[in-house]
Amino acid sequence: AKLSDLGATTRHPREIMDLGQLVHFHSGIDVELTERESINRLVRILHPTPALGPLPRTVETMSQLIAWRQRLGCPPWFGSPFGLWREGAFEALVAIRMISWRGKEVQVPSGCGVIEESRLVNEWRELRLKRESVRTAFGV
Repeated sequence: AKLSDLGATTRHPREIMDLGQLVHFHSGIDVELTERESINRLVRILHPTPALGPLPRTVETMSQLIAWRQRLGCPPWFGSPFGLWREGAFEALVAIRMISWRGKEVQVPSGCGVIEESRLVNEWRELRLKRESVRTAFGV
């Protein structure tokens, strides 16, 4: 399922957010649901977003992504939507930067969207820059 299967979608122009150590692209999307949907279903449709997942999004490419993430020890919730249901509206954001601690071990996972036209050298550089921005922000 896609968001457009759920109702009228509006994609806002891509904006550049200057976050100091990092420049981030932001694309807002609104969906006017044709019928009431569970938040769990909405989250499943949104996760992973194109910023972290494969395109085309098929059973095979999603299985490959899950296998890579498991092999690398990436938490399954990395990059998943976080939201708030308030006054009949659900507002969600997808944070694609993360840091987590387990004892003395620190994890700084990063991800990127990979499409057919992607140049791997650029994707690896983007991943490194994302991790460095989180490390700098947290002094790790």
